[in-house]
Amino acid sequence: MIPIAISKTQNDMELTEEQIFAIIDDISSKLQEIIDNPMDESDLECEEDDYGRCYPYSSGSVDIELEEICYDGLPGLKDADTYITAKGKVDYSYYDDYDPGDYWTPPAGGWELRDSSGSINELEIEIYALNPKTGEYEDIKVDESVKKRIIESVNSKVGCEVAN
Repeated sequence: MIPIAISKTQNDMELTEEQIFAIIDDISSKLQEIIDNPMDESDLECEEDDYGRCYPYSSGSVDIELEEICYDGLPGLKDADTYITAKGKVDYSYYDDYDPGDYWTPPAGGWELRDSSGSINELEIEIYALNPKTGEYEDIKVDESVKKRIIESVNSKVGCEVAN
């Protein structure tokens, strides 16, 4: 069993590096899934001009909230309540390569994703676990600097550099 990092001066419990990396990996994989497929075809709309002509390209964004992060637990924590959520945004652009065809050629094409990117900007972590020193259940302390490090690592891992 991997121990929880416990402060030498206090009984405060903190996350280990392995647990932090598990959180980063899980958020990154969930965010990457959304970046790879950010839209539903029913969400796509044609951008029309004043004359009713439809332009074959457009863009959009969606606010996201990732839940059930590390739902199966963190390394070294067998009996703990873990609640981790991340909020962010995914931007995307798409185009319509629809070809109506002609007498000899049937219609073909449709909406295609051109570009997408995403990032998280807010992280909430609540972990309630058994402290081996005291034998009681306590909150695991997660500093803002650790949250910031997780956010920066996730954004870097999915290829998005966010300026602060």
